[in-house]
This record gives sequence, C-alpha cells and structure tokens, in this order.
Amino acid sequence: MKRYIYYSIPLGIMWCFVHGTINIENFLLGSVLGIIVIRPFRELYHFEEELSFKRAIGKIPNQIHYFMVLIVEIIKASIMVAKIVLSPKMDIKPGIIAVPLRTKTSGGITAIANTITLTPGTLTIDVADDRSVLYVHSIDASDPESIRKSIRDDLEKFVLEAFE
Repeated sequence: MKRYIYYSIPLGIMWCFVHGTINIENFLLGSVLGIIVIRPFRELYHFEEELSFKRAIGKIPNQIHYFMVLIVEIIKASIMVAKIVLSPKMDIKPGIIAVPLRTKTSGGITAIANTITLTPGTLTIDVADDRSVLYVHSIDASDPESIRKSIRDDLEKFVLEAFE
C-alpha cells in the first residue's frame, strides 16, 4: 500500500497542473484518482515488492541523464529523418530488425520500447514471447547492426541504469 501512496503523490501534483488550479483539494483528488488509475497495473509492475525510498532517490541522477540522452537521440533522429524526407532521391531501405534485450522486467522492456518509438524513424513492433528480443521497424535498415548497437549501447544502457 505504501507504494500506491508514493506513486499517487506525483500523480496528484500532475493533476493540479492539468486542472489548472493548485490547491490541497485538487491535490487530494488527483492522489485518490492516481491510486484508482494505477491499481489495475499492480501485477504488471510488482507493486507488492518492497520499495526502497533511498534507492529511488539514488536513481534520480540516472533518470535525468536518461532523459538528456533521450532528447539528444530524438534530435539526431529528427535530423536524419528530415534529411531522408528532403532529399530528392529517397535512398532508404526500411526493414524490421531484431534487437536482443538485456532487460527482463516489464518496466524495463516498456521503457526501452517506448524510448525507441519516441525516436523518429523507428517504431517498436513486438516483443518475443520469451522477452529476449524486441522487433523494431526502422525507416532505414540498410545497416541493421549499427541500429542494434545504437539501441543497446545508447538507449538500453541508460534505461537499465535509470529504471532497474
């Protein structure tokens, strides 16, 4: 139950900002709604496990670093996609690439899949049944090994540090 309360606090704050009125009533309403919203996901994200507040605070620098890397990757990918779109001759080879995963938790897989999908030119399509491979569509899959390496070394590394 403590974990629901820890997660409901930021959701209550977000509710205040979305609603446009920052007061205690709105915060409490947002917190209660937050508990209701996250309740169906308790089995998926193992809410019954013990939560270490010290560990969560210790991960904040890694999460900030992850978001900075994500912004840089989005900018780089946006420039690449713009070059492809604006070039008179589109010399691209779209394809689906299998990317082996190091992360095994639902939260880690979700974070890396969403990170890939947020990056322009790539889209997460599926996860293997054994959760060891992520299938990614790339707008230019002419060098699949470099895309695999980029995802594993640039994105998944920071997801592992920030969220696992």
